[in-house]
Amino acid sequence: MSVFSKIRAVFNDRKGALLEVNSPQSLPPADIQQAFYGYLFPRSTEMPLSVPQKLVIEHLKNSLPKREFRDKVVPRLPAVIPRLLRSLRNPKSSAKEYVEIINKDPAMSAAVLKLANSVYFNPIGKRIHDIDRAVVKLGINGIRLVLSAAVMQPIIQRDAAYSMQTGQRLWFHAMECAVTCASTAQERGLEPFKAYLVGLVHDIGKITLFSELSKQFKLNSENVIPESNAFVPIMQLLAPATSYWIARDWELPAELCKAIAEQVSVSPGDKISPYGAILFEANLACEAYVAIRPKDAVLAQALLAELHIPTNMFTELDELSREV
Repeated sequence: MSVFSKIRAVFNDRKGALLEVNSPQSLPPADIQQAFYGYLFPRSTEMPLSVPQKLVIEHLKNSLPKREFRDKVVPRLPAVIPRLLRSLRNPKSSAKEYVEIINKDPAMSAAVLKLANSVYFNPIGKRIHDIDRAVVKLGINGIRLVLSAAVMQPIIQRDAAYSMQTGQRLWFHAMECAVTCASTAQERGLEPFKAYLVGLVHDIGKITLFSELSKQFKLNSENVIPESNAFVPIMQLLAPATSYWIARDWELPAELCKAIAEQVSVSPGDKISPYGAILFEANLACEAYVAIRPKDAVLAQALLAELHIPTNMFTELDELSREV
């Protein structure tokens, strides 16, 4: 039985509201995605893969569908995230609760303050020196976003043996996609924090594959530095499914797991869940932001309109990218 069969079952579950996926006509999604991989791995090679590299890739193909393997290589979901999700259902959640959560961990406090003082979250620029002030300044909704990013950053931006740049770019993309999902959800009447979270974690499959491939290539102690052909094909094949498996392992809400599952085989014109549609469209917009816009700003801006993403989104992402 195919490892994707259960994911397709989730995708084909048509319960609940469905939306037709918006897709750009001026540039096919596959071209945007290919350009994004070029951004992640700017060095390409015509050199064939070595035998050890092929063995590592085959090992991961066979291992990642297994829960026991994922438990060994994927960090656990920070306990703060389920607590934040539960707080959405509790109208009595107070600022004091968030202050208590953050102040228990000095490293978390430092990370929250760093993000809270970024240009995006603090555009006025008046420095925030303590968590109490951060919560007052950002509000409960804002502190949820900052706190989620702070605890997820170490999981997403993992060190890799060969390319710190790729790990950083995956982290930037996660944040950009999260913010775009949240802004789009706000306009469409959906819960912005849920959309933000699904955007933040949607590429955990790419991140896991990149981290594990780098680690295993290094263990083989070859003199051959792996380039794009060692990473991109397996990512294209397995990253969306791996993201879903991890989201399910983490016991994220069913509607968020479904949104991630839908990315495995979504096509323009498909009718999928509202969060799945937002994720597909926001992800394409953010891929275009880094891979298309530097070369053709007019085309990239046109893509926002075609995807029904807020037209000022790239300006927001410019502010975000200054200090993320």
